[in-house]
Amino acid sequence: MRKFLEADRAKVIQVLVDSFEGNKSVDFVVGNSSKGREVLMEYSLENCLRNGEVFISDSGKSCVLIKYSTQKQKPLSLWLWDLKLALKGIGIPKIPKVLKRESSIETAQPKEPFLYLWFIGVEPESQGKGEGSSLMNSVLDIAKRKNLPVCLETSTARNFKWYESFGFSVYRSSNEFGFPFYFYRKDMP
Repeated sequence: MRKFLEADRAKVIQVLVDSFEGNKSVDFVVGNSSKGREVLMEYSLENCLRNGEVFISDSGKSCVLIKYSTQKQKPLSLWLWDLKLALKGIGIPKIPKVLKRESSIETAQPKEPFLYLWFIGVEPESQGKGEGSSLMNSVLDIAKRKNLPVCLETSTARNFKWYESFGFSVYRSSNEFGFPFYFYRKDMP
């Protein structure tokens, strides 16, 4: 795994767009369209570049976007990304529902500092071959060095056992948005 370089931008976005196709939580925000996912992933990448870190696997087939809860920079460029996401990704009629969802997530997250695993994506044809596990182990190493718990959310049932195999456990769940949504946490020793 290595840090994101600007030359990786298109590849990272494509990996995330492809790996989150059909994801209920992502679809709730931007609908089931490739273009909507692309706008969301561009937004998320920009946010993590300012408030966290972005990594790509050595093979280029997987990536991870992490944020640090203590970093909340909001320069003008991110406000512009908010606007682009609202207009080109979410759509004006859905904005209140999406804002309610984001508020619900923030309320459920821990109050103490944590590493937020926002997105981890693997090209669909490379899933199940260790790409994601290698990235996850690297993320857990970062969290251990920084002495931070790792938190994430998922609506994808096939990922539950995978997260649990790394020591994550559910600390909250919700059906508030029409599908099961689980909040996972792993404390670092």
